Amino acid sequence: MWTTPGIYRQIYPMDEVSNGELANQSLESEQLDKPYVPLALATELTARLYGLKVRAIKELQSYGDKNFHIQVLEEHENPHIKELCPYGYVLKVLNAKDSQYQGLIDGQIAVLNHLTTTQTVTCPRPVLNKEGNLKSLEKLYGKARREDEQVPNERPHALYIVRLYTFIPGELIYGKSCPVHVWYQVGMLCGALDKALNDFHHPGYDKVNWIWSMQRIPDLVKYVHFIQDPKRKALVNDVIKVFEEEVMSKFDKLSQGIIHGDFNEHNILLKERCNQRTTNKDYNVVGILDFGDSSYSCYVFEVSIAIMHMMLEDMVDPLAVGGHVLAGYLKEWKLSDLELSLIKVCVAGRFTQDLILGAKSHSLDPGNEYILLSAEKSWSLLEKLWGVPEEKLFSAWEKIANSYK
Repeated sequence: MWTTPGIYRQIYPMDEVSNGELANQSLESEQLDKPYVPLALATELTARLYGLKVRAIKELQSYGDKNFHIQVLEEHENPHIKELCPYGYVLKVLNAKDSQYQGLIDGQIAVLNHLTTTQTVTCPRPVLNKEGNLKSLEKLYGKARREDEQVPNERPHALYIVRLYTFIPGELIYGKSCPVHVWYQVGMLCGALDKALNDFHHPGYDKVNWIWSMQRIPDLVKYVHFIQDPKRKALVNDVIKVFEEEVMSKFDKLSQGIIHGDFNEHNILLKERCNQRTTNKDYNVVGILDFGDSSYSCYVFEVSIAIMHMMLEDMVDPLAVGGHVLAGYLKEWKLSDLELSLIKVCVAGRFTQDLILGAKSHSLDPGNEYILLSAEKSWSLLEKLWGVPEEKLFSAWEKIANSYK
């Protein structure tokens, strides 16, 4: 047991908490349970669990977890670290709800080890702690309710999985004015990832059925009441109905495998490149972060998620983004004609999922503005996308994709 003034926690063996039954997860129980991890605690966890001495630490944005970019001194006490990562590390403290699903976390770690070993896709590498494990379960206490509160047992607490990953340098796509070749490269990275994981399997993924998995979109009808505007409520109800009729009715005919599940603007890394033909900044896509939403699901969902999020970042012609992303994806991985015909509905479905669950999460955590960063633009793009005839949209995308041949 380890204590410091005002902070109390305890290590628990990983087998003391059984795996959750993800397939039977109750919709009503889905809620954020974000850990309370001040910088001092993150520093202490890094030293105690990983034997690393922190010289600089910065909290990173996160939806429901706590993540920190940590830079360390050369001197350390971890026999499993042969060479320090020159860019530092990311300490991840998973939310309490997701920390129940240890089998899935093992699967996510295995995915990253597979990708880093095969060197097919640039992504963070899991780091062993001092005990030789890739994760530990920590009992952490909530924020003190009173300044004079000294007894930690009086505070609420939960068990949280803690991991460490190498830090990948780069800039996030979010907020960048990117040329269209970046969207093409995003598609290539997405396709290369699905290709690399095509023959990968881990039992931790066998029962994954997150509310964020796109096959759960029909279940969102229970959460539509979090949308206040009547017109917007009618729009998402329409999308959900069409998604169920056109996509879920053909679910068994869609190719599937382990997918990243969250190819968004906060998870894709860029590196600035020199381009003498323009005075504007130019970039190349260099890596992918955060496999927390990875699952065994449909490849058409994967590319649709990427298209939806890149549409949010395009400043010129968002509806054209699908053509560029698809061209890149299809260069690395193939989709059937059926799957291609469903992409518009799937992209709209992902917008709907993002907006409804974002509204629900914001109602539970109104101080977390990260949740609503892109909501207004998402509504505008969903309305525009849903109003475009499929034939017109697909014709434009095909023309763009052909320009890369």
